[in-house]
Amino acid sequence: MLTRGKISDMQQKVLHQIHKKENMDDLKSKYTTISFEEVLELCQKYITKITTHAFRRENDPARKREMTKAYINEFVDSQKPSVDGYPDLRLLKSALTDEITHYGPITKAMEDPTIDEIRANGPEQIFVESGGRTLKWDQHFTDREHMERIISKLIGVSKVRLTPKIPMVNARTIEGFRVNATHAEISPYDVPAFVIRKFSKKKISPKMLIENESFTANMYKLLSLIPRSDLSWITVGPTGSGKTTLNEILVKEINPLSRIITIENPSEMRLLQREDNNEHGRIINDVLQYESVSEEDDSSPATMENLLINAMRQSPHWIGPGELRTPGEFATALRAAQTGHYFFSTLHAEGDKEAIYRFLTAYLMVSNEPAELALRNICSAVKFVIFQEKLADGTRKVTSISEILGTNGLEPLINQIYTFECEDVLEDPDNSNKVVKIVGRHKRVGKLSEQIQQSMLKSGIKKSRFEFFTTDPTEDEKEVYEFDEYRFIH
Repeated sequence: MLTRGKISDMQQKVLHQIHKKENMDDLKSKYTTISFEEVLELCQKYITKITTHAFRRENDPARKREMTKAYINEFVDSQKPSVDGYPDLRLLKSALTDEITHYGPITKAMEDPTIDEIRANGPEQIFVESGGRTLKWDQHFTDREHMERIISKLIGVSKVRLTPKIPMVNARTIEGFRVNATHAEISPYDVPAFVIRKFSKKKISPKMLIENESFTANMYKLLSLIPRSDLSWITVGPTGSGKTTLNEILVKEINPLSRIITIENPSEMRLLQREDNNEHGRIINDVLQYESVSEEDDSSPATMENLLINAMRQSPHWIGPGELRTPGEFATALRAAQTGHYFFSTLHAEGDKEAIYRFLTAYLMVSNEPAELALRNICSAVKFVIFQEKLADGTRKVTSISEILGTNGLEPLINQIYTFECEDVLEDPDNSNKVVKIVGRHKRVGKLSEQIQQSMLKSGIKKSRFEFFTTDPTEDEKEVYEFDEYRFIH
């Protein structure tokens, strides 16, 4: 570590490299009129020149942030620059640290585990989503240039840079969060924009979702039987409704020795299971995960469709495309299902029947099959559709679980087992426009078909474990939101 308080030989050499033939006296005289942008550039160049290989190889963001902060302090202590608007060097250190190691006005939002999404529509328009609710953020960027610097930092892990020729970028931050940024060139207000979707580091358990009333105890018992019985499913719903989180929980119910291959963009599901749930224990499940590139990225052949095709050659029992988007992806997923593989995925749709029709529409765009035959193949491949929504009060709920029975011409035959019925809305007494809670209940409205019952038995599931779902629902039937592990084992 460099000595603070005076200029070391190494520091003098670095500063000489930065300013070429300028001597230290000239540099210090420039510091009397330097702007924050200029000192920021000098500090960044200093850090770039002085850092070691160990620093560049450091993958822990928190550790790297601390190391960078030390370099910033050394720079300011040794140079003592006079910067417009920063009479106190401690304030300058703080501002440089915030600018270089953090994300300016969204730093706290990035670090707050309760915030799921950050959206900036311009320097002064920042919104965050917490607990399913959208809130106005109380800080903002100083100007467009400030915002563009932060965007560059956010997408810095990506090889792509935001330019007028590349006005849209999908990337991941150093923390692994998903970010989409757009260039000011395509805005009528001449401002950039970005959306950051954070992935919770906290493990979501079935117990948590039951107690949060995302679904009932009985619903979870049924949901857990779907992967255990080798029944392919798709989870559908709008953006941010919790589809991937639910799929991650369900995938962990698959037999650990059943080979699973997933393809996501970006990778979100954490599927590795270890002995005794020890983070350092031996991995016990046969799972292989890939991360695809977007269809617009022609620099790599690792598209979702290509990786799906390759996955079929790797002896999987299950294939899990993170989300089906393009017609080719739908067609390849159906081909996987028709060649002896089980599959799970997510897609955007407004309900169970709508999901089947979306699958059909996308598939027919790349297939010459008659629509009736294509629909029959899809309904033969997909055994269940799980519909998840985010309600106005911010809660995420499974609002239907449906079995796909087959087709009648161009009509998919849907057997809905569970639904969520809204009964009323509780409003804030001080603000009638603010929804406090959606009042409703989950309700069983159907029973499993004989065909699914046979599939469960053939998969080694005892009849007593699903017998409740083989009888007609009754009016006095009650659904509870209490997790009882014993009920799910027996």
